[in-house]
Amino acid sequence: MLDPLADKRARFLDLAADLPSRCRLVERSEGGSLARKLRKLSLFGGRYLRWAAARAGLRPGLVELTLFWGARMTVPYTDDADFVTFYLVGAPGGPEYKLARWFIRNLKAGDRFYDAGASYGFYTMLAGEFIGPEGEIHAFEPLPEIHARLAANAPRARVVNAALWDRTGTATMHRNPISDSFNTLEPAAAALGAPGGADLEVRCVTLDEYAKERRPPTVVKIDVEGGEKRLIAGGLATLRASRPAIAMEIWPGANGERFSLPACRDLLALGYAAHRLEEDGTAVPLAEADLPEFLRSLPGIWDNLVFLPA
Repeated sequence: MLDPLADKRARFLDLAADLPSRCRLVERSEGGSLARKLRKLSLFGGRYLRWAAARAGLRPGLVELTLFWGARMTVPYTDDADFVTFYLVGAPGGPEYKLARWFIRNLKAGDRFYDAGASYGFYTMLAGEFIGPEGEIHAFEPLPEIHARLAANAPRARVVNAALWDRTGTATMHRNPISDSFNTLEPAAAALGAPGGADLEVRCVTLDEYAKERRPPTVVKIDVEGGEKRLIAGGLATLRASRPAIAMEIWPGANGERFSLPACRDLLALGYAAHRLEEDGTAVPLAEADLPEFLRSLPGIWDNLVFLPA
């Protein structure tokens, strides 16, 4: 069967072709030394000067970014974790380009995309390019100020001011003082981060409760900073019945064994098969017996696995 999105996929993959090298350029230039600042200036020119002016307090507030395919989004200057790479490259840093390419290759018209931990909306916006008017996007972000920015960035999505969790009601968001990208509802995961964040109560809802009143997902993205197992526990009925494809952030080393591996095993027990991602976004099967060693061998501080119905 011919893929009606084949030309668009090819164009997006072509636009994303240099993301790995550009993200690595940013990573190699991180730090406050004069040499690294000069390297950023030589690589990114005026874009870096505008970023430096913002960080110096000369341009406070929001900045509009151009994502790698040309769409625009706004984020605050104050969020450091992904902002510099977003600003200079038009995509999140680290291994996220692999996941972006997997979505480009696999999202299809009519998909119902549930984005758990949507943040400012990069994947929400990317999904919107492929699912078409017959598809749906449900983006979950519990922090009010980020929720408002997400809603502005992705007006066609249903943006939910709540977290997907293992219960419906409220929960304590442990806020990271360095970046909101590291916020978590999981107390044990919060203990791993920098102290000093201001905790707050946020709304939460289970995937089962939410999907019961709506069309269930065909694709789910999970990025909830150590709370994956609890999110899955709140969606067992939906996952068993609807069998969506699932992209889930994982951690390496001891943290991966403590937080990520139990969540992976819960999905395997539901009849899913794990897949690691190649640089081009190709999903490669990963045997259950190989999961612990795979997590131990990850070179960075996070990655993503894709789980497909077996």
